[in-house]
Amino acid sequence: MKKIKMIIIFCCSFFLIDYLFTFFLQKKINFYEINYPSLDHRVSNQYFHHSFAQNVNTKDIWGSYEYEFITNSLGFKDKSNRKISKKSNIKRIIFIGDSFTEGIGYKYEDTFVGLIDNKFENMQKEVLNAGVASQSPILYYLKIKYLIEKMKIDFDELIVFLDISDIPDEVYYKNSYDNTVKKNNNYYELEKKIGVFLSRSFSSILLYNLVGEYLHQLKEYIQLRLNASKEFQISFFKIKNNQINFYKSINVERGNWTHNEKLWEKHGKKGRDLAKINLENLLDICKKNNIAMSLVIYPWPNQIYYNSNPLNHRVFWENWSKNNSINFYDFFNYFDLNNKEQVISEYFIAGDIHWNQNGHKYISKLFIKEYLKKN
Repeated sequence: MKKIKMIIIFCCSFFLIDYLFTFFLQKKINFYEINYPSLDHRVSNQYFHHSFAQNVNTKDIWGSYEYEFITNSLGFKDKSNRKISKKSNIKRIIFIGDSFTEGIGYKYEDTFVGLIDNKFENMQKEVLNAGVASQSPILYYLKIKYLIEKMKIDFDELIVFLDISDIPDEVYYKNSYDNTVKKNNNYYELEKKIGVFLSRSFSSILLYNLVGEYLHQLKEYIQLRLNASKEFQISFFKIKNNQINFYKSINVERGNWTHNEKLWEKHGKKGRDLAKINLENLLDICKKNNIAMSLVIYPWPNQIYYNSNPLNHRVFWENWSKNNSINFYDFFNYFDLNNKEQVISEYFIAGDIHWNQNGHKYISKLFIKEYLKKN
């Protein structure tokens, strides 16, 4: 009993000293914010799950990239904190999609939407970017419905950039709108808030978390290095970082459903069916409001490298677009499959699936060229 009391006294004293030490230390340097930068501009939304805060001017982080992040009065990524009027005197075009359309990793002016905006501004067309990371057709529909019915925003054309990851994301959001999963998500959010509070308040807990994350990342890196060495038949000790990054970019599971039969059966077919329903709902609301809608598809490094079967994705959405009489853009056609490694390194962030600065320039040029042909 005496030992237990001593242990309790020691623990209470330790955490009290730790708390006071952390409290006074934070006045000079906040180690929590150094290791976990604030992303308060990424917010939840009661109408369409998540979005951006309005009129922010801050920094965002993607991997090793830190970049300027600005939103307008609608909470859309933009070049300035501008007020977006309900009506426009010129043709207004809204782009919608996930992290590719958002342009994660780059300031607005360097993204493909920002580059199109710059070009179209001289052609008396207003461009708005409604893209947000991890959104998918169900959220595209809910967001556009909100803009039209609640915000009363008028626009003339909607360009939907349908991502490879939208398909498994549709399955996730279908499940997340189930009450049971919502309840579990609430518990997760509470657990997350408690964890943040403890890490902010106690340096020992922050250190424990950082060491744990480092060991986890080290384990993942070793596994990644091992997998890459097997894939390319190179010694574990001789394989180079650029080869590891290349392997990483072509093996993101959420994009493998286009060429992996097990993943197609697991979430590919169901996700595509859900996407079809939600895009048809989106098209219906556009038609009712005299808004032209177009669909754009494009590859990840996975699809370029493995030369995925076109039937499940490309052919399906081309036929869907024809049947619904909307413009369809297939950018798979513009990536040279004879020089796969060169194409991937030229247009995509190393070790990632997203476009680099060259990729954004390339996509903007492709879109402008094809758009002007169709309009």
